[in-house]
Parts: sequence; structure tokens; C-alpha cells
Amino acid sequence: MISRMKKGFGSYEVLTVCVMLLIIVVVALAYVFKTNYKEKYDVMEYNARMFSLTVSNLYMQEGTQNVYYLQEVIDQRLSSDIKNPFQGDKYCDPLSSKVEIVDDKKLVTLECGNYMVYQQDSLKSPYTIYQVGTWSTNKKDENNQTSVFYNYVENGESLFEEDLEESIFLYEFNKENGTSYTSISELPNQDNIVQTTMYRHMEKVSD
Repeated sequence: MISRMKKGFGSYEVLTVCVMLLIIVVVALAYVFKTNYKEKYDVMEYNARMFSLTVSNLYMQEGTQNVYYLQEVIDQRLSSDIKNPFQGDKYCDPLSSKVEIVDDKKLVTLECGNYMVYQQDSLKSPYTIYQVGTWSTNKKDENNQTSVFYNYVENGESLFEEDLEESIFLYEFNKENGTSYTSISELPNQDNIVQTTMYRHMEKVSD
């Protein structure tokens, strides 16, 4: 009886090896990206903590506000723009990043592109980081973040490129016009004020 010796791999064996190699590559890449994002989350938390510390020192000195936006701190030259750790050529949003003082707690929000530290107690660790969608007037689900935004329309044109939350809207309005209004109700031509309630999805990505 003559036996035949198969030489090399058949198509099934080659396919099996390819699939195994692909799985190994996917697992390796997942580990690399997970590690990479863990480092970015750590950088974001560090930046948020430093921002809240700056505001804490400012609040101890003057204590005149219950919310400080990053843009205000930058304007006072107490901080520089904060780089977005997920996009090295971009910066965190100074018009939405803020520290709120509530019952002597400092609650920090730092928004960097699609990622956000949201109302975290500055003294606690670690911070929770969320991935967020784009703002919309449609409330899609109960997990949405909700906020009220303002703009000022004159001669058919909006004063600001993006709608702003109440405190930073008033601050930017005063800065733009050289005024010192302390509430939106004091602004001239109240009919020019546009108020919009907006929603966006939030998803926790890191604890």
C-alpha cells in the first residue's frame, strides 16, 4: 500500500492561521489603544484638577461668584489654554469648562472635544470621564445632558458664534460691549435675547 505525504499547507490550514493572526493583532491593538486612552484620561483628570485648584485659590481671594469659567480665568492670566489630550493641536473649550461652588464644594467641568469631566468634586479621585454627542433641541433619551443657552441677535446676526450658558453669556456680553450688567434681565432690548434648551447624549467611558 502506497501512502502519500502531503507537502505544505492546504487552503483550510492557511485560512486558520490567518484568522488566528488577525485575532492576535486585534487583541494587541485593543490593548495598545486602551493603554493610550488611559494615559489621555489621566492627563485630562490632571488638567481638570489643576483648573479647579486655580479657581479655589481665586475664590479664596475674592469669593464673589459661584461659578468661574475657564475663559474668565484665562482673561485674568491665571491660566493658559488647556490642550485637548485627545487632539494635540486643539484646546479644551474655555466657554463651557467651569468650576461651580456648591455648599463649599468645587465641582469641576472640563470639556475637551467629545470628552468631558462633568461636575466632579475636585477633592475626590478618580474623576469620571464622559464621551458626549453634539447638542440638539431634540430630547432623545433620559441619559441626556440638558442645558439652557443664550445668544443676542441684532440686525439678524448673532453676537456670538455659539450659544452660551447664562453666566458666561453675560460675562462675554459685558466684555464685548464694555458694560457691567449683573443679570440678563438688565440687558437692553430683551426681545433680542434668544434662549434655547438643548440636549446631548452622555456616556461614561472612565471611572
